[in-house]
This record gives sequence, structure tokens and C-alpha cells, in this order.
Amino acid sequence: MLALMTTYSLADVRAVCKQRDAWWTVLLVDPIACRLVRFLASRTSVTPNQVTAVAFLMGMCAAVSFSLGEWRALALGALFFHLGFVADCVDGKLARLKGNGSTFGLWLDFSLDQLRMVACAFALAYGLYQQTGRPEAGFLAGVIIAFDLARYLNGPQMAKVRRTMREQMVSALRDNQESQQSAALERLIRKSSEDEDTTLTDQAKHGLLKEQAKQGLQTGFRSRFPWYDRVRQLLLTHRIRTHMVSGIEYQMAVFVVGPLLGPSAVPYIVVAAGVLLIMFECALVYKLWMSTRDFKRVMRRMAKKQGRIDARLIREHR
Repeated sequence: MLALMTTYSLADVRAVCKQRDAWWTVLLVDPIACRLVRFLASRTSVTPNQVTAVAFLMGMCAAVSFSLGEWRALALGALFFHLGFVADCVDGKLARLKGNGSTFGLWLDFSLDQLRMVACAFALAYGLYQQTGRPEAGFLAGVIIAFDLARYLNGPQMAKVRRTMREQMVSALRDNQESQQSAALERLIRKSSEDEDTTLTDQAKHGLLKEQAKQGLQTGFRSRFPWYDRVRQLLLTHRIRTHMVSGIEYQMAVFVVGPLLGPSAVPYIVVAAGVLLIMFECALVYKLWMSTRDFKRVMRRMAKKQGRIDARLIREHR
């Protein structure tokens, strides 16, 4: 059976990696995870869900170690937690590489990730209480979960607002295009057609409209922070996203860096990582607020333009 398996290269695995990812994942996880994915995909019949189960098992081992509270146990827990995160990165890559992912697998991965984080948070708080005897250590789990929950509540809502704005802008741009294509869009379409020596499909035109809408929603932010694009492009050359302290970095700081530094350092690391997480979330909210201002301005301008076009068409048809 193994002889019939497809042999994958590292290039094949890297091709299914996310185009943008957290710096912790890109620099400290992917060099290991990609090689594990290559081995599992080429030489075994392991499924993504089985890897997800291994990641959860590693997380439970980390929780048991954290609950002991002693420094060596905390360091062992940090190792287990990081190995669990490596496995958590493997399952998605494996699913994309072999095309054997499933909707249930997505749910299982998300659910076990959250259960692992909550279990480790309570275990870490309990371990610190056992080690220090300080009752305030019992509140640590709530603090860890609250910081992590804040970004989960914020992220989907921001994505929903951005998606709604883009859809409305694409619709307005399409209406303007049907009446009178903008010169910029005509040049894009003409250039693409000349380069490919073919007529753009409706899907390609829709993609151009989406890109134009996306650029329109970032005008204000980019004009105020002209250096942002240079930094963003520099990071993207290494697949690193500009959101430098996301949920991944936060969890790695709390469950890997803090325990490695010892019981007394954990509360300070939790607070410092949480503050940085909230700061970056606030930066995303600020960027979203500027996008809403661009959205209103662009929509008003397109409405006026559409009104002028409609008025001209009425005059021409009298």
C-alpha cells in the first residue's frame, strides 16, 4: 500500500502554506511542520483528524504538567504545549496537501483548540496557586481566557464589517461600470487582456472590482501612515502578517515563554502579552474606523457620479 502513495516534495508542502501567517508560526513552527507533513503525506496514511487528536493529547499533557506548578514541570508543560501547536499546524497543511479535509475536521480542530487552551489556563493557575499559595493566582485563568476571548469576539465582527463594505462597494462599482466604465478599470482590463491575449471572464472582472474596492477602503490609512505599505511588503516576502501580536503569539507567550521563565514570571508575562494583544486589536479597530470613513466618502462620490451619468442618459434619450 505504501508503494502506491504519492511522494510529495517540500515545495509541494510549502505551496499549501498560508500566504500570510503569524511570525511565530513562520519562523518557529513551519520549518518543522512542513517536514512532518511531507513525511506523513508521503509515507503514512495518517489523517488530519488523527493529527488533531495528537495535538489535543499534547495539550492535555501540557495541562497536567502545568498543574504541578514546579519549574521543571512548567518547562515540560511548555514543551508539550509547543509540540501540540506544531501538530495543530500540521493537520491543516496535511488536509490541504492531500485534499482530504472535511467540514467536521474544521469544527473538531477549532473545538479542541479552545478546550486545550482553557484546560491549560486553569491548570497553570492551579499550579501557580499550589506553588506560591497566593489566592490571587486563582484568578489567572480568568485573565488568560478573557484576553483570548477579546480577540475572538473582535476578529469575526471586524471581518463581517469589512466584507459588507467590500460587497457594497463592488456592487456600486459594477453599477458604475455598466453605465460608464472608469478609465482606471478600463486600463486594468485592457492590460490584462493584452497580457493574456484573451477576454476577461466575469469572475476576473469581479476580482478586479474587489481589488479596486479593497484599495478604496485603505486610502485614508495609507495616506496617514505611508510607511505601512513598505513594512507590510517586507514582512509579506517572508509570509509574515503585520498583526505581530495575535492570538498565536499571545498563547505562546502565556503557555511557553512564561512557564520557561519560572512560576514568578508567569503573571507578568500574562499581563504584558495581554496588553500587547489588546494594543494590536485596537490598532485593527482604528484601521477599520478609517476604512469606514473611506467607505462613506467613496460611496457618496460614486452616488454623485451615477446621478450625473443617469441625468446625461436621460437628456440624450429625450
